[in-house]
Amino acid sequence: MAVMEMERIEVETRMSGQVTARRNYLLAIWAGRELGLTERELSGFIEAVMQSDFEEPGPHDVIRTLQAEFDIRGLATQPCQLLDKLKSIETNVRAELHMTD
Repeated sequence: MAVMEMERIEVETRMSGQVTARRNYLLAIWAGRELGLTERELSGFIEAVMQSDFEEPGPHDVIRTLQAEFDIRGLATQPCQLLDKLKSIETNVRAELHMTD
């Protein structure tokens, strides 16, 4: 494998991690506000959402974490709605990162 190809893969991997982390952070802030969390509660909630992403590949662990919180508070939402929000935020994060490259 050529050196330039290795460098490109390394950059893409690093960028993917940045996108995922920022996406999860912004998604947790959005969800926390939807849930009516206080600023104090929001900090711990963000951490819990971000940690949940290490349970399995893909976003489904994050969606389950959010869905559980919405269910606990009796707020009607569906996993597909949360996944749509996640995708929307990820699209915006990717656009932001490409603008700064």
